[in-house]
Formats: sequence, C-alpha cells, structure tokens
Amino acid sequence: MELTEFRSRNDAAVADGIGIYGISVDSVFSHKAFATELGGLPYELIADFERKLVNAFGVARDDVAGYSGMARRTVFVIDGDGVITWTWITSREQPQPDYDLVIEEARKAAGSSAK
Repeated sequence: MELTEFRSRNDAAVADGIGIYGISVDSVFSHKAFATELGGLPYELIADFERKLVNAFGVARDDVAGYSGMARRTVFVIDGDGVITWTWITSREQPQPDYDLVIEEARKAAGSSAK
C-alpha cells in the first residue's frame, strides 16, 4: 500500500528536501480515520472531495462503471517550480509504483543526490 510504503520512507525523503502528500477524493474526516487506522502518517492527506485536482491532473477514471470521477492511482513528482517532472499511473501490469524509482526521481527534482 502506497501510504504505508511512503510512511516508511518519509524521514529519509524529508532529509533530502522531498515533501510527500497523499490526495484522494475522500473527505477530510475519512482521511483522519484512515490515517488513525494505519497507525498515523507523517505527511498530509489532502481531500479532493470536489475532484478539482483529479480533473486538473487528468487522472479521473472513466473505464469502469461506478468509478467514474474517481482517481486512478497516480504518483506525480513535482519540482520546486511546480513542474511535473515524472509520473506513474497504475496499470494491470504495474499495480504499484517502483518506490525506489519514485524516491530517486523525487531526489532529482529536489536537486538532491543523497541515497
């Protein structure tokens, strides 16, 4: 699961100048309950209840009945200027991102060469 995998990498990421955020279409209340259920998360979960970010970033699902408007699992690496420098979108072939690669790409965007 992305949230707990990124939780385990958060301290090193922060030390490298990387910010991690989770975004979903669930409510703030749902996020709080979910984070508590997971034992807490060291980064912010952002509620996109109105699906503004889902639509702005072009990750809304329309491929399965009942999921229209929900977000596809996606990872964006965004540099300090707000430019998306790397993207991963879930697929049948790769249902989870390569977490090492995500952090590597985030380090590049942050200008850090630490490992």
